[in-house]
Amino acid sequence: RKEQALYYRRCLMDLGIPLPDDLTAWIALFMMVVARLSFVIFFLPGIGEQVIPTRARAFVLIGVALAMTTSGFIEAPVATELTGLFSLLMMEIFIGFGLGVVLRLTIWMLMIAGSVIAQSIGLAQFLAPALEHEAQTLTANMLSIAGAAVLLSVNFHVEVIVSLLRLYADIPLGALTLLSGPMVAQSFYAAFGFALLLAWPFVAVNLLYNICLGFINKALPSLMVAFVGAPFMVGAGTMMLALSIAGILLAWKDRAMQVVWWI
Repeated sequence: RKEQALYYRRCLMDLGIPLPDDLTAWIALFMMVVARLSFVIFFLPGIGEQVIPTRARAFVLIGVALAMTTSGFIEAPVATELTGLFSLLMMEIFIGFGLGVVLRLTIWMLMIAGSVIAQSIGLAQFLAPALEHEAQTLTANMLSIAGAAVLLSVNFHVEVIVSLLRLYADIPLGALTLLSGPMVAQSFYAAFGFALLLAWPFVAVNLLYNICLGFINKALPSLMVAFVGAPFMVGAGTMMLALSIAGILLAWKDRAMQVVWWI
């Protein structure tokens, strides 16, 4: 077995892959990197969507983890016992989950805003397959897909991978206490508040529409204002969304970079 291990080690070194003196330490380091990257890659907008095949996302995960492990910027874990490596692995999973959830907030912002907009303009009854597990409204689905395309067009995924490699200097292996809990909570509050702010013009228009509808109904009780007002609200809301969607995406892109505080 020792000769076989030396043979595999010599083959990897011939390929240009730097290895530590102990091959077990390199394997342990690779597992730690995979543990941190798993949630980040599977939550990454554009690449980690549910419509992307799981094998494709797993291939990206293994490729990025292998590149980061062989970069030489990450030190191998010093723990040698199995219990120490297992506890270190669990800490890396929690760190990756925290980083991945903050990353996913960029898409959740658009989904919340799209759902509120759909409720305001009368399109909440029409559901469509979404990027997530459950079906979303048409506006939420459209905004989330457009947002993922915008982030991919500005190389957001490249910035995420570079920031993850740089983050090992601030949050080393197993340093779960260095992951700022208040910053994660603040990202949730900021994302939810900005999502409602994006949908606020549509909510205001819906409020004005209902006030006017009440006055008309009070003045003309015999007139079926709902049959006239509902199609008007859907048409006007759709036109308003078509005119403002570019501005919504531009404002969202700038705020999304601020929500993901570790980039």
